[in-house]
Amino acid sequence: MNRTIKTIVAVIINAALIISCSNDTQIKYWDNGNIQSSLTYDDGILNGKSTWYYKNGNKEQEVIYKNNKLEGPLTRWFQNGSYESQSYYKNGLLNGKASTYDEDGNLVSEETYKNDTLFGVYKMWHSNGQIKISGNYSKGFYEGLWLYYNFGGKIIGTATFSNGTGVQKSWYLNGNIQREVSYKENLKHGPEKIYNENGTPNEVIHYNEGQIIESR
Repeated sequence: MNRTIKTIVAVIINAALIISCSNDTQIKYWDNGNIQSSLTYDDGILNGKSTWYYKNGNKEQEVIYKNNKLEGPLTRWFQNGSYESQSYYKNGLLNGKASTYDEDGNLVSEETYKNDTLFGVYKMWHSNGQIKISGNYSKGFYEGLWLYYNFGGKIIGTATFSNGTGVQKSWYLNGNIQREVSYKENLKHGPEKIYNENGTPNEVIHYNEGQIIESR
């Protein structure tokens, strides 16, 4: 899930409930006269399309509510008008594919949700369109084979997980190991071994459920 999307939605819902308790479309304006937001209510609760705008008049976010819960697509734009993200909700929960973009319109990431939990394929891309990360989630945990690529499309890391537990490895372009990290339930747990480019050990950092406990 994209935590940013969920946080923004929660803040907007709370603000909207303070503004309106009537059956109407509540419109707010920027000080330059452009519309800031247009929220649709039915019996004092959000129902239908609600849209927020940047001060320059471009859309910032558009969603659909059903009985005060998100239902259908949630779309966000950058101030320049290009897409920032798109996700889908059912009964207020993230479901299906969620995509993010950069300001130039390039696809940055795709992830899949089932009832607000990451479940299925995850992909991330470099700015040149080359794949950067590919993997899968199961019930919110890293699952199966994950691959990591450099800007030129070469695999520079792999990991194999079961319920978020496993080992991640990465390599220098000369083939020598760069880093080896242990995970437990999506958190670094145990030793993280870091190597110099010539293959000699550089540092070992020990983690306990994501927290550093020792470095040497």
